Amino acid sequence: MCFGGDNVNFDEIFKIMDEAFPDNEMRTYDAQKKLLDNDKYNIYVKKNESGLVVGFLAYWTLKSCTFFEHLAVSKNFRGNGIGKQIILDNAKNVKKPIFFEVELPNTEIAKRRVDFYKRLGFKLNDFYYEQPALRKNEKPQQLLIMSYPEPISGQGFTDYKKEIYSNVYGK
Repeated sequence: MCFGGDNVNFDEIFKIMDEAFPDNEMRTYDAQKKLLDNDKYNIYVKKNESGLVVGFLAYWTLKSCTFFEHLAVSKNFRGNGIGKQIILDNAKNVKKPIFFEVELPNTEIAKRRVDFYKRLGFKLNDFYYEQPALRKNEKPQQLLIMSYPEPISGQGFTDYKKEIYSNVYGK
């Protein structure tokens, strides 16, 4: 289900985001909520049988690609395949290449995260990439890009990066 038409409170989504991501990987509450006014920005919400929001995927529908920005599952529901189901539910409906950012696999949890996405069919691309700062007084951070269903070429990466920077980060 997509956010907005299903009695989902943005605060529920932001709470899950806040418990899943460090500050430098997400916008402030007000900046994140403001994105809801952008017609390219979407939030897919996953609820359990009781109607409780248990996870979400925030993504951008762009001209040449879809950019998955935030995937998170409530800490009380992690390890139950919800993240996998959210990714699969959304990847099967996308007709364009999908991209998203991952941390460099230099910690055990970052390696597990990359391996999780690889098992779902995503490809790790070895291009230098920086996520622009999402908050004042933060610095850009080096990340890697994963793509689906195929790896991307150097020129393809440059073109997609321009579109992502322009639409997602306003750069």
